[in-house]
Amino acid sequence: MISSSFPAVVTAAGAATRFRPFSRCVPKEMLPVGSIPAVEHVIAECLAAGASEVVVVTRPGDSTIPEHVGQLRSEGAPVETIEEDLDHGYGNAAPLLSLRHRLTNCDAFAVAFGDDLLLGEPTPGYNLATMRQRSVDAEAMIAGQMIPVGAVESFGIIDTEPQQPNRVRSIRQRPHPGEVGEPLAVVSRLILRPSIFDHLAASEQARGEVDLGIAVGNLASVARVAVHRITGSWVTVGDPLHYLDALKTYWQLDPAQPTYREGQS
Repeated sequence: MISSSFPAVVTAAGAATRFRPFSRCVPKEMLPVGSIPAVEHVIAECLAAGASEVVVVTRPGDSTIPEHVGQLRSEGAPVETIEEDLDHGYGNAAPLLSLRHRLTNCDAFAVAFGDDLLLGEPTPGYNLATMRQRSVDAEAMIAGQMIPVGAVESFGIIDTEPQQPNRVRSIRQRPHPGEVGEPLAVVSRLILRPSIFDHLAASEQARGEVDLGIAVGNLASVARVAVHRITGSWVTVGDPLHYLDALKTYWQLDPAQPTYREGQS
């Protein structure tokens, strides 16, 4: 059972349609970045940030990630997998609903997408650890990074309060570039409290899916949500072109990224 200290949820339940036919056999989260899979980088990041345990939510029928996580667990890592419950619908927030009964008693928990990496942090897990420290007076803390204005139509964009640049006013999904002042994109790292579950529901805006960005934006309209501008490089293995960019970024930076095994040596 997840403890109330500081659990982390890593989502790895996507269909990875942009990587087919490869992803029919191997989940994109298992793509190697350096010598280890992307998802292991994310697990190591969560543990370095102080997570008491990590739960990786996988798509039904996947055995590859559970086998790899099982190996990490056998080596002493406080990590496990569960299958996503599709009765809760689809979308990037559906994995959280699969864990709702285990997270509602937590004071706060972290969420990280298993196909997104933060590289070149000042120290291992720096961004998540900093977000945790700064979230004590907020119902949620989300990560953000500036992107080119021309790219905003592919992201959730954070609008902040004019007099409080670290307070989230709203999150707009894929806005037109001409309607954006500060192109601050949502990064897939969050510190949440159980109150988020009151806002997790399928919406027309997300084409019937349960979207975490929309839920956090709705939360921001009734409670304090803060943003942390990340330090380092945000990369993804979500599609072939971005995977290539992730590999280039990894090797351009210090490739001695943390792994659970290295942390135990």
